[in-house]
Amino acid sequence: DGILPHPQEGSNFVDLAEALALCCGLAPEKLTREAKAQELASELGGTARQHIVLVLCDGMGCNILAEHLAADSFLRTHNDPDRLRAVFPATTPAALTSLATGAWPGQHGVPGWDLRDQKGCEYPGEPVDGGVIQLRVLHERVTDMRSKHPTSRFGFTDEDVYVSKAWANLGKSIRRHAYINAYNGTAFTEFYQGMTNSNELTTIQETAAETLGTPEGSAVALKAFAAGVDATLKAVASAEQHMAKSYTYLYTAHPDKHCHSLGIEHPEVKAVMRGFDTELARLWSGLKDKDAAVVVTADHGHVTVEPSQMVVLPEDLVECLEYANVGVLGKGRHGTLHVRAGRQREFQERWARHPRLCSGFLLLTVEDAVAEGIFGPDPIKSAVRPRLGDFLAVSLHRDTLVSPGEAAMFRDCAHPSCKGAHGALTWEELCIPFVLLRP
Repeated sequence: DGILPHPQEGSNFVDLAEALALCCGLAPEKLTREAKAQELASELGGTARQHIVLVLCDGMGCNILAEHLAADSFLRTHNDPDRLRAVFPATTPAALTSLATGAWPGQHGVPGWDLRDQKGCEYPGEPVDGGVIQLRVLHERVTDMRSKHPTSRFGFTDEDVYVSKAWANLGKSIRRHAYINAYNGTAFTEFYQGMTNSNELTTIQETAAETLGTPEGSAVALKAFAAGVDATLKAVASAEQHMAKSYTYLYTAHPDKHCHSLGIEHPEVKAVMRGFDTELARLWSGLKDKDAAVVVTADHGHVTVEPSQMVVLPEDLVECLEYANVGVLGKGRHGTLHVRAGRQREFQERWARHPRLCSGFLLLTVEDAVAEGIFGPDPIKSAVRPRLGDFLAVSLHRDTLVSPGEAAMFRDCAHPSCKGAHGALTWEELCIPFVLLRP
């Protein structure tokens, strides 16, 4: 009814991922919406373009641009705010895995954080080694967050974790690839960078958590981003010297880190955004005379969640659950609820007795969510299905499901604090920039 945007409206982040693969002379395992991918690839210049640059600023939704940058700023002047939508769930692991694979979250196996799964089948007296895990891919190694051990200890291979293959591993790229971020050398970056291409890796600094909210925090973030811009210009220049085509991917975890800690309206977020605007103008100034196309976008947007909007599941509902995948920073914007066997109808009936939950969240069975196409156009893969539980509690506004521990830490304490969050289907979370710079 227009209350929430749909991930398949217009062009999606997945279409952009597929277009980037095509521009490298590669393709994902499946071109889901081939016409849209081809259209975007054509706008980028296709395989004929000498240099393709992707800049991904984590959490920099179109609402963040509007909040902190003037209408005549570099980014807002060049942005098409109606062009691109994030994937659902609007989270970093879901989006970055889509970027890596060219697949929608219902296909690639990583539709969020801390996903519940189990390897194999148990028999009486013969338990599965390790049992149930909580799968997290954006970690130094793919990790079970229950035990904090690598998932490989419990029998999970890369093929089990990543249900779809990274497109960079599906052939030989026509381009030299350069990856610039603070996370090179982790399991996830090794997964998406591929093993068959000549890759140049540049690691930039990350902002320490304790400096967030201080001028030092934004200053460090901007210094690191400036270094990333320098590395991008250097990578393109190096390719030019060797008369080679190039694909350069610059990733920064900002403004996401500042937004999570401070909320989206904080002056430190404004400082980061103004600095990014200046640096991205500098990047284009250094590339505009070359045969280069630059795309600036984000994985998702953000909303501010005030302490009064942090909602703990009532005890009568918790009685029906075996895993409530919720959290203040975003998991609670699309709560993934695993119900005890045989209690699904009872859970729905109990949910209906809570007016705040009914007004603040859309409770969907996973089957209904799949039928609505919010995980992508295709039916969900069987290997992905167990990770989604039984119900999704999708926030309609700002209310966010949190754990009792988080409520005690951020809401029911001497100094309550807001948090930035994302993961639902609101306009603020799903509308991401499409800044295309080309000759």
